[in-house]
Amino acid sequence: MQKHNLPPQITNEHLVKPSRRDLIQSVTCLLAAPLFGQSTQDVVARLRLDQPGPQISRHIYGQFIEHLGGVIYDGIWVGPESKIPNIRGIRQAFVEAMKQIRVPNFRWPGGCFADEYHWRDGIGPREQRPRTYNMWQADYPGKDKGVEPNAFGTHEFIDLCRLTGAEPYLAANVGSGSPREFHEWVLYCNAPEGTVSVADLRVRNGAKEPFNVRYWGVGNEPWGCGGNFKPEEYATEYRRFVTQYPYAYGQPFLIAAGPNGGARDGHLSWTRGFFQAMQGHGPRLLPHGWALHYYTGQRRSAKLPANSPDRFYDVLEAGLRMDTLIEEHWKVMGEFDKEHRTKLVVDEWGVWQPREEQQVLGPRYVLSQHGTLRDALHAALTLDIFNRHAEKLAMCNLAQTINCLHSLFAARGDQFVRLPTYYVFAMYQPHMDARRLPLEMEAGTFTAKSGQETVTLPRLAGSASRSDQSVLVTLVNPHLEMPVRLRVELSGGQAREARAQVLTHEDPYVEHDVGKPEVVQPRPLRVELNSAGTVLSVEVPAHAVVAIQLRVA
Repeated sequence: MQKHNLPPQITNEHLVKPSRRDLIQSVTCLLAAPLFGQSTQDVVARLRLDQPGPQISRHIYGQFIEHLGGVIYDGIWVGPESKIPNIRGIRQAFVEAMKQIRVPNFRWPGGCFADEYHWRDGIGPREQRPRTYNMWQADYPGKDKGVEPNAFGTHEFIDLCRLTGAEPYLAANVGSGSPREFHEWVLYCNAPEGTVSVADLRVRNGAKEPFNVRYWGVGNEPWGCGGNFKPEEYATEYRRFVTQYPYAYGQPFLIAAGPNGGARDGHLSWTRGFFQAMQGHGPRLLPHGWALHYYTGQRRSAKLPANSPDRFYDVLEAGLRMDTLIEEHWKVMGEFDKEHRTKLVVDEWGVWQPREEQQVLGPRYVLSQHGTLRDALHAALTLDIFNRHAEKLAMCNLAQTINCLHSLFAARGDQFVRLPTYYVFAMYQPHMDARRLPLEMEAGTFTAKSGQETVTLPRLAGSASRSDQSVLVTLVNPHLEMPVRLRVELSGGQAREARAQVLTHEDPYVEHDVGKPEVVQPRPLRVELNSAGTVLSVEVPAHAVVAIQLRVA
C-alpha cells in the first residue's frame, strides 16, 4: 500500500495555515483509531472514473445578500470613511475571503426586501439618496428603526461583484414595482452609452461601460411577502414583466419566483399552478429558472438544548429533504415542459434557528446565528445533493453570506471571522464546473432520537466529479460518535496520487463567533492508495466532512 500524509492542496492559499502545534495535534489525532467513536462502520463505494456526467455549474455554489440586519451594513458595507480596512467602502476582509473560494455569484437586494426596493433610490451621490423604509429594520433600536439609508445601491453591488469575480443576480420588484421600473433597471445596467437616456444616466453616475447583468429574478416569494398572489395570479404578473423585456441589450436568464419548500406538501401546488397557467402562451415566455426556497428548521426539537443530539440530528435530517424537493418539483415541471427548458434554481437555502437563538451579534443584527460545525455538515450534505442533481440545477444561493442565518462569516465592527460553513465551500471548490462522476455507496442508514420522534440518516453521503486529470470526492459522516472505514473501488482508470482533508472537531457543538478563534478548519487526513491505483482507503471521522482529491492517469 502507498500511504500519503500530504499537506493541504485542495483549498490552496485561502485556508488559514495551521501552526506547528496544530499540525502535531492534528496528526496525533488522525493516527488514533477510531477518532471520536467507540467502533467503526465499514462502507464500500465504487467510483467510475471514465463516466463523466453533466457539468456541475459553478453557480450552484452561489451566495445571497439582502438588506437585512447586519448583512449589508457593517457586514459588507462599512463606508469609504471607515477605519475598518475597505475598498471603496466594501469590507476588505470580505472581498478577500470571497475571492479565495471563487464566489460565482451574488443574489441581491432580496429576498423580501426586493419587493419594496426601488432601484433609483440607490443611485447617484450617496449623500443625496433618500432614506426609505425597510421592513427588516423595523426592530432596530433608536433613530435607525425601519430606515434604509440606500448607501449600498446598484453601483456598489456591481463593484462588489467585480472585486470578487462574481456575476450579479438582481431581484426585481414585482410586489410594489412595475414592468417599466424593471425594464428601466435592465437598461440602466446593460444599455451602452448614447442609446437610451437611462444608460446615459448610468454614465453620469460614474459607470461608462455597461454592467452586463444576465441573471434577473422576477419578484421574490410572491406567495408571501412578494404580493400574496395565487400561482395563476403570479403567472399573469410574470408575463407582464417579461413580455417586453429589452432583449436588444443582451440575452437574459430570467428566473421566476417558485415554491416554498417548507410548506407541508413542498408547495407542489404552486409549481403546478404556475406552469399550468403558462400553457398556451408559447415557450418563449417560459422562465429560464424556477426558484425554490427551502429553509431547514427544527421541526421536532426547537425547544431542546442547541447542543443536544436531538437538535443535531433533527437539523441534518430536515436538510436531506432538499433531495426529495428537487425530484418532486422537477417531475411536476416536466408535466408541462417535457424538454425541461426551465431549470431549477434554489436561490434561498440554509439553516434557520429558533427565534431565541437569533440576533446573537446584537439587536441590530436581525436573524444572526452562531456558526456551528453542525451547520457545516448540513451545508456539505446539501451541496452533495446539488452535485448529484447537476443536470436539473442552474443556480443555488446560500442564505445568507454574512451575519444572518446560515452564514459563511460573522462581522461586527472591526471583527471578522470565518464560520465553519465557509470551509465547506473552500473544500468543495474543485466541484465547480467539473463533471459529475457516478459514486455508488453501500452505506446504509442509522436511526436516532429527536424529541419523541425517530430520524433516519445515511451512514455516509457524498458526491464526486472530474475535471481533466483531477477528481474530487466529497463525503459527509453525520453520526455523532461512529467513524466510517471507507474502501473506494476505482474503475475506468487509475489514481496516481491521493490527498485528503477533514473538517471536524472533537466537540460536535463547537461554534465560531466574532472574538473567538476559528477552531474548526480543514486538516490533513491520511488516505491510502494501493499500488495499482485502483483501491482507495480512508477513515472518515464521526461528524465530519472529508474531501479527497485524486490525480488520475
